[in-house]
Amino acid sequence: MKNNFTKYLLVALTLCASFSLFAQEPDSRSTFDIMNAPDPEKYKELNLNNRSLTKLPLEIGRFVNLERLWLNYNNLQSLPIEISKLTKLRELYINNNQFMRFPIEIGKVPSLEKLEMQKNKLENVSMHIGKLSRLRKMNFNYNKIEAIPVEIGQLTSLTEMSFFDNKIKVIPVEIGFLTKLKVINVEKNAIAEIPVEFGNITSLTDLNFKNNLIQVAPVELSNLINLKSLILDKNQIKKIPVDYSKLTNLTVLDLDDNLLRTIPQEFINLVNLKELYLGGNVWVSFPENLNEMITKLEFGQSQIVKKMILKL
Repeated sequence: MKNNFTKYLLVALTLCASFSLFAQEPDSRSTFDIMNAPDPEKYKELNLNNRSLTKLPLEIGRFVNLERLWLNYNNLQSLPIEISKLTKLRELYINNNQFMRFPIEIGKVPSLEKLEMQKNKLENVSMHIGKLSRLRKMNFNYNKIEAIPVEIGQLTSLTEMSFFDNKIKVIPVEIGFLTKLKVINVEKNAIAEIPVEFGNITSLTDLNFKNNLIQVAPVELSNLINLKSLILDKNQIKKIPVDYSKLTNLTVLDLDDNLLRTIPQEFINLVNLKELYLGGNVWVSFPENLNEMITKLEFGQSQIVKKMILKL
């Protein structure tokens, strides 16, 4: 059985990282009073969460020294051009709004380092995102995004990228230019192929392709020598490359619910592996040399897997 505590802990940590839990305390003043404050240049943080805003007041342009802006839990569908005056803005949170299109005005805030637009109704990410050369973290979870623009390859400062629960079918090969990326989460999409260019992103530590339509695990992923977590469950993968045995820093490998018949005997080299999930496949055999290693690890919920290992 999978270690549910570990899984839940990972989810909790992800949510803590994704949402702005350290937002400035809500301001009891009215939106009008805040926007017309006599000293807007003194503000470095501004919390406008949960104010039923349908439009961001144009006065936002007065807050020229803002570094963090929270606009979560409103009804925004667009942003005013005045936001481009926030030349020091580093973090922008627009979760739980009504955006259907990526606001191109964001592309006019090149100082941004972190952008969150979770739980909107986005169907695309504009090419203008490529102008955010300082962006380090972006989160577009829970939208309806069908494609990632090729301009993503211009975000060479990016370290974390998350598109959990969208409708993405293709990842552009330009992602291979993002050599500082450490975390990629594209779980629950409709991706059929992992670009071989992923092999260029040797800084990666966490890669999650769970619940997609992947049939081939590319051998190029074996270049990711810093990878600690590789999540490939709920796909249609028939074979795992022998070269994945070079991923000696792996601590978590999830291969549940694929079409695997066996695994390479070279996996004995994965000496740091602590969690290995193998349930829900069409197993035929296991290499005998992996018997001891597998029995010490978590190997999934499948009773078939357990019986086969005991017979070795």
